[in-house]
Amino acid sequence: MTWSIQWEPAHAPGRHRSLPDPAIAVGDIARQGWHRTDLLLPALTLRASAVEHNVARHAAWCAEAGVSQAPHAKTHLSPELVGLQLAAGAWGMTAASVHQARLLAAFGVRRVILAHEVVDPANIRALARLVDSDPDLVVMPLVDSLAGVAALDTHLRAAGATRPLPVLVELGLPGGRTGARDEDELAAVAAAVRDSRLLRLAGVEGFEGILPPRRDPAVLSEVDAYLARLAAATARLDAAGLFAGAEEILLTAGGSAFPDRVAALDRPALSRPLRVVVRSGGTITHDHGPHADVAPLAAELRPALDLWAAVVSTPEPGLALANAGKRDAPYDSHLPVVLDVLRDGVSVPCAGVSVRSMNDQHGYLAHDGELRVGDVVRFGPCHPCTAFDKWPLVPVLDDGDAVIGAVTTWF
Repeated sequence: MTWSIQWEPAHAPGRHRSLPDPAIAVGDIARQGWHRTDLLLPALTLRASAVEHNVARHAAWCAEAGVSQAPHAKTHLSPELVGLQLAAGAWGMTAASVHQARLLAAFGVRRVILAHEVVDPANIRALARLVDSDPDLVVMPLVDSLAGVAALDTHLRAAGATRPLPVLVELGLPGGRTGARDEDELAAVAAAVRDSRLLRLAGVEGFEGILPPRRDPAVLSEVDAYLARLAAATARLDAAGLFAGAEEILLTAGGSAFPDRVAALDRPALSRPLRVVVRSGGTITHDHGPHADVAPLAAELRPALDLWAAVVSTPEPGLALANAGKRDAPYDSHLPVVLDVLRDGVSVPCAGVSVRSMNDQHGYLAHDGELRVGDVVRFGPCHPCTAFDKWPLVPVLDDGDAVIGAVTTWF
C-alpha cells in the first residue's frame, strides 16, 4: 500500500465541519451573511466582543502590574488570536512543543518560551533547524536535569547548530510535574548550561498553576512561598555569575490563575535588568464553570466560547441526548455547563438541565422534563485548552449572533 497519496477529491468538503458550505475560503466567511442558526450543529463559536475585551484588559493589567506577557498559545494555537495578542503588546508567546514553536514562528512571533524539556534527537534537530534558519527568532526551552542539558548539548552539536540556544532552568514542586526539586539541583543544572558551548542561561522558570485552583489564604500562601523560592534561586544563580553575557534575566511563571501573585513578588536586586514574564493563556476566552472565579481579573473577563448542540433524543424520563460529545468539547477538567436552551429561537427555562456524562458523539443531559427533541442547548466549555484543538475552524459571532469571520487552529 502506498501511504503518500493524499485524498484530494474534486469537491473536497473540507474540515470546517460546522459551516453551511465548507468550501468557502476562510477569508470569505464574513461576507456570506450567515447567522449562528445557519451553522451545522454541534458548533463551537467565539464571541468577538468578549475576546477583544479580554485581550485588551489582560494587556492593560500586565502594563499596570509591570510584567511582560507571553501568553500560552497551546490554549488556541490560532494565528488570528496570536495576532490579536501581539497587537495588544505581548512580549512573546509560549509554546508546549517544538511543533508549536515552529508554528508560532510562522505566525510572526519573534520570542517563544518553549515551556517544556526537549530531549529527543528528532525534536532537537528540528529546534536547531528552526533557530539557525531565522537569526531574529529566539526560542527558549526548559532544562531541569543534567541529563536534559547533556541531551540538548549532544544533539545540537550533532545537528551542526551554530547559534547558542538560550534556556530557562526550571524549579519544580514535589509531586508536581517537571522541574528540579531543590535549589542545589537547580544550581547544578545552571552550571552545566554555563559549561556548554551551545547553551546559555537566559533565566528561571516555574509553574505555580499545579497548585490547587483556589484563592483561599492557605493556597495563596503556598503559591507565594514557591514564587519566593523562584526569585531567590534567580538571585543565587546571578550571584554565581551564571548569567554572564545576558542583557537581561528572565523570571517567568504565572498561568491564568495566579499571575497577580507573580507580579507582586519581591524582585531581587540583580547584576542586570530583570524581566518578569507571565504566561496566562486562558484569559483570552476565560472559563465557564467551577474555576471561572480563580483568575485575578475574573470579575472583568468575559467567557467567549460557546458550544451549540441539538437535543436529538429524549428516550426516557429525565434523560435527553444532545449531539455534542467528547469530540466537541473539553471533559477532562469539568463537563460543560448548560447556559441556555432555545426552542424555536426563544430561550426557555433550563435550571434543571445539566450534563451528566459524555461519550464520543453524545452528551447525556439530566433534566426535569424541560427538554424536547429539536431544542438547541448552549453549553459553556469549562476550560479552553482542550476546546480549540477539536475544531480546525471556529466561527466568530458578533453580539447579534451574525457570523462575522472565523479563527483557524493548527494543532
